[in-house]
Amino acid sequence: SSGINAEWPLRPGRMKGLLILLCISVCNSYMLYLDAQAEECFYEELTPNQKAGLSFEVAEGGFLDVDVTLRDPSGQILYAANQETEGRFRFSASTGGNYVFCFSNAMSTVTPKVLKFKMIVIAPKEADSDDMTEEDKKIKGMIGDLRNQLREVKEEQDYMEIRDTAHSEINKNTNRRVVIWAFFEFALLLCMTLGQIYYIKRFFEVRRVI
Repeated sequence: SSGINAEWPLRPGRMKGLLILLCISVCNSYMLYLDAQAEECFYEELTPNQKAGLSFEVAEGGFLDVDVTLRDPSGQILYAANQETEGRFRFSASTGGNYVFCFSNAMSTVTPKVLKFKMIVIAPKEADSDDMTEEDKKIKGMIGDLRNQLREVKEEQDYMEIRDTAHSEINKNTNRRVVIWAFFEFALLLCMTLGQIYYIKRFFEVRRVI
């Protein structure tokens, strides 16, 4: 198990420091190879009322399904999905501590899975500094609203990127299987044709002998 943390820092300051609020850190996506009957868990340490989100999609393997669970520090299940291909969940931490999310491939006996997931954590809003003027606070609020909107757009783009990657892999696998099946059909028809020619030829040879 390992911790994954991606935060967008929110820092108070005067006018020259307010632009920092527009900065959104890059939250990398992670590829996970999940063997048959295996389970992998990750944790994220959150503070009370801190917001976070989880998105995932299975890119390869079997029926493209996994089991997903998200638990709070007390072990209570916040989110559970069985045999899902993709999903997205947002929540606000009720208590501080380690939140654990697990991906399970227990339902598969021989087929491993490859999935892409992302855990997004938003840093809690900090209090305004004493040296900020009312105008600075108003501008900070406006920038904060813009920052939240940009974050939502980025989350949607990241989720669509995950879907695009997974569906691209599905298309490649499907095309490869179609080509293999086409060659198999061609070989089968060729064998049947040669077999029929041989059978008819033998049939007439027998009749000439009689």
